[in-house]
Amino acid sequence: MGSGWGAYNRILGAGDFSGDGRADLLARDGSGNLWLYKGTGSATAPFAGRVRIGTGWGTYTMLVAPGDLNGDGRADLLGVNAAGDLYRYLGTGTGSAISARVKIGYGYQIYDTLY
Repeated sequence: MGSGWGAYNRILGAGDFSGDGRADLLARDGSGNLWLYKGTGSATAPFAGRVRIGTGWGTYTMLVAPGDLNGDGRADLLGVNAAGDLYRYLGTGTGSAISARVKIGYGYQIYDTLY
């Protein structure tokens, strides 16, 4: 699958973020950039080159890709900041891959991990 994956402090995969029907990966680097690796469906080259879909993701102490939260067939993403606020990003199935964040909870600082 290549080299350079050590640049990421979080790698997530739980479905199709790009809307093409193939499983994708999201990766956060040490600068807080969020990258999308679109699935190709090829065993010899399973992911296309990365595309940056966001910045500022270092604010989250926890990130999790739980699958499809709202039943639209697209993968979604959750993030928790240091204050314990829980934010939801819905998968869009477009080039941007995820929607703007919406706060959906608080008090999550009591957890050390989300799965």
